[in-house]
Amino acid sequence: MSEIRRGVLGAAVFLLTLIGVEIYFFYSFLTHGILVSYGYSLDTLYSSLFYLSVFLFLVVVVSVAVTVILYGFIKRRMWTRRFALFFLVWAMLWPLWGILVWNHVFEQVVLLVIYAILILYLLTSYVKKYFSNIFRYGKYTLYKREVVLKSGKKLTIYFFSEHEPKSGVPTAMPDGYTVGINPRSNMPYLEKYYPGVYKYGKYTLYKRKVTLESGKTLTIYFFSDHKPKSGTPTGMPDGYVVGVNPRSGMPYLRKKNSNRNSSKKVDSKKVGNKNVRSEKTMGETGRKPSNVIYVVSKPQPGSVRGDWAVRSHGKIFSHHRTKQAAIREARRIARERDATVMVQNTDGTFSMGFKPRSKKK
Repeated sequence: MSEIRRGVLGAAVFLLTLIGVEIYFFYSFLTHGILVSYGYSLDTLYSSLFYLSVFLFLVVVVSVAVTVILYGFIKRRMWTRRFALFFLVWAMLWPLWGILVWNHVFEQVVLLVIYAILILYLLTSYVKKYFSNIFRYGKYTLYKREVVLKSGKKLTIYFFSEHEPKSGVPTAMPDGYTVGINPRSNMPYLEKYYPGVYKYGKYTLYKRKVTLESGKTLTIYFFSDHKPKSGTPTGMPDGYVVGVNPRSGMPYLRKKNSNRNSSKKVDSKKVGNKNVRSEKTMGETGRKPSNVIYVVSKPQPGSVRGDWAVRSHGKIFSHHRTKQAAIREARRIARERDATVMVQNTDGTFSMGFKPRSKKK
């Protein structure tokens, strides 16, 4: 029989014995108890105020005490054992009184022995284990079990179960641990508690040390919504804030004010000190930048000969007063170079102004 079943069976026997003894106590009290030896009887119960007061007092005290003990045993409250010991010591005074006044001595001795046995039962290790501080999480109870490894070392493992396992005893929450929930099975488990751990929604911040090829040790930080294979939970390092990846929605750490210092690589060529376009923007047709002729407004300062310029990626061919004249010149150059003409619009974007025909095979 397991320790759990042994403890439950012992508690049931204790409660049934206690209830039976108290029922017999009231029977003897009304028929041939201590007060009967002083001239009181069942017929004088309602006529004698003292006799009625003592009887009602005992009924209330014993009923409340037995109910509290029954509740404590079912809920396994830590205070139940001490309360039951106090009640049994108080209950032993009545058979001791009966022995002193020589009122049914054998009966009083039997009651005294039964009370003593109940007290000894409450002092056993089985009862102490039964009333140990058991941790529960919803419908699950925390158990512990000792396992022996191949090396011979003993290891205590903790696990949750909603029913009584084949091996293991209920236990309290060990120090330094907290409850985690498996996202797949929704089963609780114990995990180490790290004070000051930073969390962002359902994600926890972890850190891990990695060794580079140069031998230098580097500490990396990352977020995870489950326990990773390596890494320990940590707090927010100084000088960092949380950013969120717009595609995956995953948080990450970045240095403070990093947006001010970061910039994308753009084409350094400016047109009229205002228009800046990257090679990717100007080359929307997919051709190489060197094979595109641009018609742009406001050429570079110091070379102003008109309002429009014809240029390639790194060279200015000519300047023109009108846009149409610049387009005609750009098309002529494009035919010679088998290039594409891109014309700048008023909003700064480019549209295709000429595309060479594909050569016939």
